[in-house]
Amino acid sequence: MLLGLHALGELAKAPDECLTTQQVAAAIGTSEPHLSKVLQHLNKGGLVKSVRGPGGGYRLNCVPSETPLYPIFELLGGPFESRGCRLDGCRGKKCFIGNMMDELSRAFFRYLESRTLADFTSYYLHGTDVSIEISVITPSLGQKHPGFGHIN
Repeated sequence: MLLGLHALGELAKAPDECLTTQQVAAAIGTSEPHLSKVLQHLNKGGLVKSVRGPGGGYRLNCVPSETPLYPIFELLGGPFESRGCRLDGCRGKKCFIGNMMDELSRAFFRYLESRTLADFTSYYLHGTDVSIEISVITPSLGQKHPGFGHIN
């Protein structure tokens, strides 16, 4: 998944240009054979387009500002599911850790749905900090706890 995201980040730097597998691999520091498979997967998923012939390579095949991150993550590593606690002793029972992990997963999915490839490109190009806002609520008290408002 990470390799595909970095490849998209490189292609998004110049969305109208074609980059060869060799150029992208050199830019992100990975092997061409592995990257070639990832780029083919992105091509089949419609996010990039392969261009044959002289001056060919890969280029973006989507509008970054209209392409949400969630489907990109799904294509590269999904499907994503909240799975809770996987400990055998917790199966069929309420588990605080499992419920917490499910809620954190849902917060991450909402974050991905609210961001686009253009946002990712901004992070990629400028090193913008990422902040995912979450709130911690104790249902029995019906309150949010200060100091747990966000994760950087």
